[in-house]
Amino acid sequence: MKKISKVLLIILTVIVLAAGVVLYVQYDNISALINGMNTSSEDLASQMNNNREKLKEEVEKYTSNPINDISAEDEKKLLNGEISIEDVAEKYHLPLDYMKDSSEDTYSSDATPESANTVPEISDEKAIDAAISDGVSKMYALKTKYVNKLGELEREVIKEYSNLPKEKQTEENKYSLVINNIVYIAGLEKKCDNEVAKVLSTLESELIRLNGDTEIIQILKDAYQQEKEVKKAYYLSLYKK
Repeated sequence: MKKISKVLLIILTVIVLAAGVVLYVQYDNISALINGMNTSSEDLASQMNNNREKLKEEVEKYTSNPINDISAEDEKKLLNGEISIEDVAEKYHLPLDYMKDSSEDTYSSDATPESANTVPEISDEKAIDAAISDGVSKMYALKTKYVNKLGELEREVIKEYSNLPKEKQTEENKYSLVINNIVYIAGLEKKCDNEVAKVLSTLESELIRLNGDTEIIQILKDAYQQEKEVKKAYYLSLYKK
């Protein structure tokens, strides 16, 4: 079991360090690595949940529609393969199509909302509520999508390592298995960044069209960056021993 944990630690450390290629600021990765190795998973899970609660309170200032984010506990279960994206979509009322690879086909319609050619009221509160709720739900769904992909990768690497003959279960081969996936790992984060940016860009355009307050866009961007740092630290903390 300790060997498996060490494999996961290598995977997650490389995720944190390699992701510097696609993050806005490499400091976030260094901070995540330090926090992950020096803070307990319980404390980091609590921090994640607190951050999500704060974001929920901020979002509620802009929309009256309830939006639920996946909890740290369920995120851990998803990472470990104990629950599926379908379970998460049903429990948290998130759009399942955004958790699947085919969701990219959906994005093409995001840039041109059905009501784009209509002239809005000075302040269409219901439409603004719906737009914000829809955008935030899509962000949460995308997060679920990539947590699930990361979990799938971990399990695949563990399986590959476990299937090696005992004499080949070495530090060198652990490292090789991870290195073979670096491009894929970096690509995952870049894709997530791009898809979230697209959702937020669409939301911002819709809010401008509806004469809504666009301040929430920066709030969501900041929350997304903070979530990534804490999440990486959390994943590292799960396997540091």
